[in-house]
Amino acid sequence: MLTPRPEYPRPLLVRPDWKNLNGSWCFVEDAGDVGLIEGWFKAGLPKGAATIQVPFPVESEASTIHNIQPASVVWYQRDFDLPLAWDKRVCLRFGACDHWTRVFVNGQEVGQHRGGYAPFAFDIDHVVGSGTNTIVVRVEDSLSWTQPRGKQAGTTRWPIDYDSVTGIWQTVWLESLPPVSIESTLSVFGVDSGELVLTALFSKQVEGELTVELLLAGVLVDRKQVNTGLRSEARVSFQLDEPLLWSPDSPILYDVKLTLLDIRTGSVDEATSYIGLREVEVRDGFLLLNGEKLFLRGILDQGYFPGGWYTALSDADLRRDVELTLQMGFNCARKHQKAEDPRYLYWADKLGLLVWAEMPSGKIFSTELVQTLVSEWTDLVKRDRAHPCVIAWVPFNESWGVWHQSSRPQQRAFVDGVVGITRAMDASRPVVGNDGWEFSSGDLWTLHLYFEGKSLNQRLNELIKSPQSSVAEGNGMGSRVGALPGANVEGLPILLTECGGVGYGRFSESDFSYGDLPETEVLLQEAIQEIAKMIRAAPKLQGFVWTQLTDVQQEVNGLLYFDRTPKLPIETLHEIISSIG
Repeated sequence: MLTPRPEYPRPLLVRPDWKNLNGSWCFVEDAGDVGLIEGWFKAGLPKGAATIQVPFPVESEASTIHNIQPASVVWYQRDFDLPLAWDKRVCLRFGACDHWTRVFVNGQEVGQHRGGYAPFAFDIDHVVGSGTNTIVVRVEDSLSWTQPRGKQAGTTRWPIDYDSVTGIWQTVWLESLPPVSIESTLSVFGVDSGELVLTALFSKQVEGELTVELLLAGVLVDRKQVNTGLRSEARVSFQLDEPLLWSPDSPILYDVKLTLLDIRTGSVDEATSYIGLREVEVRDGFLLLNGEKLFLRGILDQGYFPGGWYTALSDADLRRDVELTLQMGFNCARKHQKAEDPRYLYWADKLGLLVWAEMPSGKIFSTELVQTLVSEWTDLVKRDRAHPCVIAWVPFNESWGVWHQSSRPQQRAFVDGVVGITRAMDASRPVVGNDGWEFSSGDLWTLHLYFEGKSLNQRLNELIKSPQSSVAEGNGMGSRVGALPGANVEGLPILLTECGGVGYGRFSESDFSYGDLPETEVLLQEAIQEIAKMIRAAPKLQGFVWTQLTDVQQEVNGLLYFDRTPKLPIETLHEIISSIG
């Protein structure tokens, strides 16, 4: 059987010495949570263990388990041999595993990680040897909303929630590394100054030299070297006289070669990456890309896939979603309540699709939610901040998990604090503190309106005149205002970041959409055109996000069916969407 998802999983930092561990693993559901007591991490999984296909979640068909209500504890096991040429540090990496992961190699625990979305890694060279080595992974998940879960609700859910995700759902791989390695990058470019500042982060503090080569179409543009000064990161600056800018119309990428020399040991780490020269800013009340006004034509993308559920069956499926989004006339995807596979962001970088990066929410405010969300979010910002396609950070959505910001200061402090942490990690992009309503802090004022009753322009004008007036009512949420008392939205760009939601194609009485379902394709097209007309008639808007890319389970408000078949001809959708703004 071919290895599923064989491509290198981390396109921003590529090394040649790696080993893909996707494919067949032994698998056991531990309903009684006896595995630790019985020492499965040493003795191996019990006889009769099933086989699961990694990296597909337990609930997916592609996993071959396909259990939509798995036990809260599951175990994985597989053997591997180290390549004979590897004589350096060995690192075991997980793209993502939901939710609490404990990893054992040859009977010894090498590390733990909490969270279902951020990558993590453990050094394992101290426990591996020549010949066969064994990895055992214990994963514990729950249906508690005190942990960030996004839209994973299990079988009891809101009309907008879906089946859960358990276990490994992104690539697992081994990497051969020197004692100190380059772990991530960040690049910031100024259009007016022509200055590119590239920051490289290391696995630990090092007295060394970082060399960065910038290339375009294989030709060296410039080469810089800097001493790391016993720090865990270093910056180099390039002055570019004739930079080729990255944009949706021209997604030009420069190649980057990074070399880190550890002066004390003489060890060298080399990796390749890429950057896009572009600048996103909010200035004089406008959202700008490369100094020009940007009108956002966005689609809400839940990131679920036929067969693989949270995980695309192939890299080509990720590319296809980017291509379909562009073909329909959108220039942006709001990845909703999911931190997407980095390979999706790679194709967005390559093909020129803007992306809003959003943190999956919990729904119950708690110490656990604060700790886990902050830890995961900062790891995800670090993972994705070098992608040129990512133009905004969204740590909260519709007050999920912080329902009482207006009356409980600690919840508002949580939102404001995460906004501040995000800006501290990356000042080069706008931050949307709480998308949809109850603005407290951030760089954009984003609203969710589904056009019931009053016209869009009338509702927007009322909110602009009185930001503390209501945006949403009902659904058990009470009244939600546009901005919290004391929050200042004056002069901020206004975007409609959820709208549309027109359903089509009823399959059961439990299907959900915003408003009545049109009964024919003609009526569906008319409904979409009417909403597009209302957006065009709202001159204060600087963008919109349409709900949504595809149907998912009971939600039938996709412009595409779940199998990615368009509900209207792609050309028709492109004509409507591209005419807005």
